Amino acid sequence: MTNTVNDDIREEITGLFIGDRTLGDSLAPPLLFVAVNAVWSLGVASAVAIAAGVLVALWRIRKGQQIVYAVAGIGAVAFAAFLALRSGRAESYFLPGIVSGLAYAGGALISILVKRPLSGWASWAYRRWPLDWYWRDDVRPAYTLASWVWFWYFAIRGGVSAWLFVVEQPEALAVWKTITSWPTIVPLLYLSYRLGVAKRDELGGPSVEEHLAGAAPPYEGGQRRF
Repeated sequence: MTNTVNDDIREEITGLFIGDRTLGDSLAPPLLFVAVNAVWSLGVASAVAIAAGVLVALWRIRKGQQIVYAVAGIGAVAFAAFLALRSGRAESYFLPGIVSGLAYAGGALISILVKRPLSGWASWAYRRWPLDWYWRDDVRPAYTLASWVWFWYFAIRGGVSAWLFVVEQPEALAVWKTITSWPTIVPLLYLSYRLGVAKRDELGGPSVEEHLAGAAPPYEGGQRRF
């Protein structure tokens, strides 16, 4: 069972670096923006960031991956650059990410409080297991536990980012964004996955197949993946 869990986690982590939208795509434009702005100006930095976003998008399209991610990436970079130019503050480039991060934290907390944890929705969107299985009392707490991990991640990341924005520290914002991306996400993904699977096994709920068959307890469980 341990090897199976580790294989599943490895597959999830690989998706962060290989796929339609990877972490590297989101890191390159802001890092270039801050570096160029430190040497030249907001205008040049914005142009370089947008150019980086376009190059990433073209590379993705050339590889035959979904164009929607490429277009969304260009739009996000262009909007961030527009905010920086309009306000005259380099740190405004990071404002959309700050707002979205805090929104994720709020959404995760609300989902936990209403007993429809965010991790359950995320798993359902990816796995397409029966939605009502996730909300069972002998299954849901596992996804609630995983959701708490991600709530604190988004809350801390967004809170520190907001403070750095207020004190006008674009360079520190770029560094914070970088170290709270894959260097933090990878171990947190592993932690939330292992905690969730362990909690689900502890609860003794049914597997998806047992749930669909209407099996009665005691259940064999042993559901793979999370």
